Amino acid sequence: MTGIILDFDEGFCQLVRRRPDQLVGLSYKVITAPDDLLKSSEMLVGLINKASPTHIRKGYVRPDGSVIKADLLVSKFGNEGRLIATLSWIEGQQESSPSKLWKAALRVKHIYDARIIELGKDLFSDHVGLILLHMYLAEAEGRVVTASQVAKLISLPAQSMDRWVKALTQRGLLEVIDDASGYIQLSQDGILRLERLFAATLAPEALAVGEA
Repeated sequence: MTGIILDFDEGFCQLVRRRPDQLVGLSYKVITAPDDLLKSSEMLVGLINKASPTHIRKGYVRPDGSVIKADLLVSKFGNEGRLIATLSWIEGQQESSPSKLWKAALRVKHIYDARIIELGKDLFSDHVGLILLHMYLAEAEGRVVTASQVAKLISLPAQSMDRWVKALTQRGLLEVIDDASGYIQLSQDGILRLERLFAATLAPEALAVGEA
């Protein structure tokens, strides 16, 4: 809640164009666009007594002086005053339908992260959902990943990951690109199914559920 950066992923480094050693222990004020400092401060104050996620759009100042706008979804956890933020941004282009689905996937990831932090990994484990989610994000961001890389991201033992890869491949949701290297990707059907799910998060009223 003090606005000091404690941890981050590679994507955040890319967003603000800074090395990891330049970010740990840094205040958000240093990299926030001056026009958005008040907005950021008000968000922190608002989160003190608010449990639900807060969404804001703000600018980050890069080392060259340019400003990049990003959307933040921020949640508070427990009584330790810790915050977790999922960020999304469009680099030099207008937002399109694929980018909206990507942002929807990031929102789903944020919810997963929040549930794991609040409930603990022992009480919340959706390995299938996490595998497919990380595979979709890799696809959307143009990355090729291996089964072991995904397993590491979701803290899943290698043997368990192998079992899930086989099961998801049999269901037609995943494809193994190269057995020797372990590269995997979503099948076309897997992508379509996930995008329908993410589209439902953008327009939940359009999702019909029937029971017979």
